[in-house]
This record gives sequence, C-alpha cells and structure tokens, in this order.
Amino acid sequence: MGKIWMVFGVLFLSHLALAASFNNIKFINEGGDGVVTISLAAPDSGEWKPVRVRGMTGGGYVSLDGGYVGTANGVVDITHGCVYDILVEFSRRKALLLSDVDICRMHRLDIDKAWWQAKSMS
Repeated sequence: MGKIWMVFGVLFLSHLALAASFNNIKFINEGGDGVVTISLAAPDSGEWKPVRVRGMTGGGYVSLDGGYVGTANGVVDITHGCVYDILVEFSRRKALLLSDVDICRMHRLDIDKAWWQAKSMS
C-alpha cells in the first residue's frame, strides 16, 4: 500500500512541476488593426519564438483581428525563466516591442493599450 502512495505522490508532484513550467496569458486586441504574430525572446537576444494562441468566445474560434472579440489565450513556456521581450506584429501598423517583461506575473496583455502607451513614450 505504501508503494502505491509513493507512486501517486511522484505522479502528482511531476504534474505540479509540469504545470509550473507554463503560464497562461490572455491577449486582448481591441484596436482596429489585426495581430499577425506574437513572439517571445530572451532579453536583447533577437531569437524570436512565436506564441501559439487560441481563442474561444461563444463556441467559435476567435483570432486577434481586433475589435470587440479580439481575444485569444496563449500558453507560454517559462522553464527558461520569466523575463522576456515580447514582439507583437500587426497587419498594418508598426510592430510593438515590450522589453524585459516578467511573464510569470502576467496573466493578461491588452495589446492596443500597450501599443498606445509605447507610442506616447516615443
């Protein structure tokens, strides 16, 4: 009986470790320009890796085309740390670069608001 509990404990802890190596982020795009890709890279490395996003609203697939339903969820691998640069590429406007973002603490990114804040600082 003790071995069964030990196996159960190992499986449970390995599941927790696996779950702890990913973070779910909700990407929201309420702007008028669609998002083409969202990518992550270690700070200043330039080695961009696209984030896979998926969205569900009312039972249907939702893209990040912008507007009222521009919401998608992304699962981000955080096994190599929490601080990344985020690059959001749009279909018509200049790309958004967010530097040194702690994605372990991030659960939501309002893309349009971040774009306007970055534009007002430049």
